[in-house]
Amino acid sequence: MTIRNKKFTKEFKLEALRLASQPGTCIAQLARDLDIRRNMIYKWRKQLNLKQDKAFPRQARIKKNKRAATNNQTDHHKATHSELLKENKRLSKALKLAQMEAEILKKAQAYFEDQNS
Repeated sequence: MTIRNKKFTKEFKLEALRLASQPGTCIAQLARDLDIRRNMIYKWRKQLNLKQDKAFPRQARIKKNKRAATNNQTDHHKATHSELLKENKRLSKALKLAQMEAEILKKAQAYFEDQNS
């Protein structure tokens, strides 16, 4: 079995690095969304920092499946920090409510089991 190296365009690499540089971005999640290995983002970042404008000089030859970061792949990066905090607070409240309901149901079950005995 032969493993072929995937080749990416300069634009794809720069877009991936732009997304990775946004605050709160999870590199592992971004890599999964873009279907690349996490270490590639770090490697590209290092190349760009060392070579600046001369980074990624060779245009990758990509035949059919041209790789590009699309909006539907990166929607999770559009949420702001405050939106994420609000969602976290809402989910915490919902979890507490569910835990309280479960506790009430356990107590009711124990009460009715005692009544039947």
